[in-house]
Amino acid sequence: GGEHDAKYDHDQFLGKDTAAEFDELTPEKSKERLAKLVPKMDSDGDGFVEEKELREHITFMQKRYVNNDVERTWKNYKDEKIVDGKIKWEDYREMVYGSPTGEGQELSPEYAKMIARDEKRWAVADYDSNGALDRTEYGCFMHPEDCDHMRDVVVAETVEDIDKNKDGYVDLEEYIGDMYRPDDYPELNGKEPDWVQSERDMFKEHRDKDGDGKLNQEEMRDWIMPVGFDHAEAEARHLVGIADDNKVRSYSLWQFLPF
Repeated sequence: GGEHDAKYDHDQFLGKDTAAEFDELTPEKSKERLAKLVPKMDSDGDGFVEEKELREHITFMQKRYVNNDVERTWKNYKDEKIVDGKIKWEDYREMVYGSPTGEGQELSPEYAKMIARDEKRWAVADYDSNGALDRTEYGCFMHPEDCDHMRDVVVAETVEDIDKNKDGYVDLEEYIGDMYRPDDYPELNGKEPDWVQSERDMFKEHRDKDGDGKLNQEEMRDWIMPVGFDHAEAEARHLVGIADDNKVRSYSLWQFLPF
């Protein structure tokens, strides 16, 4: 989107787990930690961090976060539940939702929706369709955005979240409503930030390819999970743009520290 989201940048740059640690630090401490981190990214040792080095760093942090997350949750299962290195849906359901089958469970509609969504996602992550997930499949279940064969699930879940009138499409109002809330900008007294109009134009000119005023599954896929799109590269380019006002493609350590 056109909005500069400092928290997202923070998470991508540091990795979500490290970003959470940084949030606990004073600004001074956090600058100190960053000052130690940045030279490690400077792989050719020239005193600058180029876009390529930044992209490699972000890719590494993303992978590390996903691996740690999968490792941490996998360890929560009792040994007897993991058979031949695989975990069954019923055992996952029991651990997360308190019952292997749901028999006798009284569930709120919200909870029932979450379980149904998980079950659908589980079935797609189950690449060999044997009802149980190994570590790799489980990683795709936990982080579907990182697995190509899970793209449609990510799109379907996103549509479900944004599509408030439940017609199966995302219209302009729903599209803007997902990213802009006037309450987040009290200082503007109800006036929209400029980027909101840019996003409206983006919707009409680029996202809504068939011009019918709403996004179908395919148009949503091109927006959220475009083929060949490299998140790390896009984020690196974005950070370079923020950190270096002169738009020179490399910059020294101290220009890195505003966020």
